[in-house]
Amino acid sequence: MHGLTREENSFGANPGTKDLARHMFTRMWCGKIVVVTDRPRAVNGPLRRQWLKLARKVSRERSSTLQAGRLLPLSNMIARMTSMRLTSTWPDDYEADVFIVTIERLLHWPPDCRTLYVTCDMPLEQLHIITALMPRNGLVVMCKLSQANSETYKS
Repeated sequence: MHGLTREENSFGANPGTKDLARHMFTRMWCGKIVVVTDRPRAVNGPLRRQWLKLARKVSRERSSTLQAGRLLPLSNMIARMTSMRLTSTWPDDYEADVFIVTIERLLHWPPDCRTLYVTCDMPLEQLHIITALMPRNGLVVMCKLSQANSETYKS
């Protein structure tokens, strides 16, 4: 897949927005993030709530730390997390950091992002089209695979 790294089923048997937010936390400094889903508006609200919960958790950690060397990195994390914008409009709101969109939208306007989360079934051909413009060493995470279409993702 064009020099990209691909993770399969990294969230376990029942992936949810909490797992997605935690994984996004590890990738927030890498650049724009795209989440491919069947229902963008239904995922946007819960993902935003989980993201803000995670930001509050980091804020609590910062307020309880006694190590002076940890204050600045935690402050930078909090500032980045609270300034990140999640949106389900594509590509009208290109100032956002996290885009939650459908496959059809991405086929008309391929993403220029470092991280792509696929949370729905997608044929291999469409995956190659969507990832064609991603930079080398980007990450594609297959969050949810159904048993019926598991052959779709195999290369």
